Amino acid sequence: MYVIIQAHVKIELKNDYLSSIPDMKPAAKLVGQISYPKLGPQRKEMEAVIAWYHGRELDYTTGFMRYGVRYQNGRLIVPLTGTYNIYSFLSLTENDDSPDVPFDTSRNATLVKHAMYKYNVKLGKDVELVSSIQTHRESTNRNFNAFSSQISTLVQLEAGDEISVKISDILLISYPGDNFFGLHMI
Repeated sequence: MYVIIQAHVKIELKNDYLSSIPDMKPAAKLVGQISYPKLGPQRKEMEAVIAWYHGRELDYTTGFMRYGVRYQNGRLIVPLTGTYNIYSFLSLTENDDSPDVPFDTSRNATLVKHAMYKYNVKLGKDVELVSSIQTHRESTNRNFNAFSSQISTLVQLEAGDEISVKISDILLISYPGDNFFGLHMI
């Protein structure tokens, strides 16, 4: 009788442990941090967005990092292999109120690309997972231009994969507090 009760208790403990696992899936959301980008001409290649609050700094934001997700050099590192929802939102602005700057119609043809990448040490390079491309439009009143970009997708990731956000014109990120990116295992 004692053996049956002991076996029953072990089964209940195992079931309690297994039932808690869905609540402990890796998840993170990073919020943009104010930085001062280097001024210069618009760049055509993708540039990583690396100014994110992380660690204890997240306590004072809407961001979080849970259950093994780590942060390093603007990237989130996943602890477990599985399917993840990855997402990013960027608020993009441009202030063109200087009377010395002539109206440049060629900028209307410029494309702005916002993308998320995966880096895995086995591959040794960034692989694009999802992206959004939109036409950059000059403001009609030439004073201020604001727009946003949001991307999200489901991806299969391996433990140790590093997820990052890149944009084709880093100078458009003027109000980083509105920006965020994250992931959660489903």
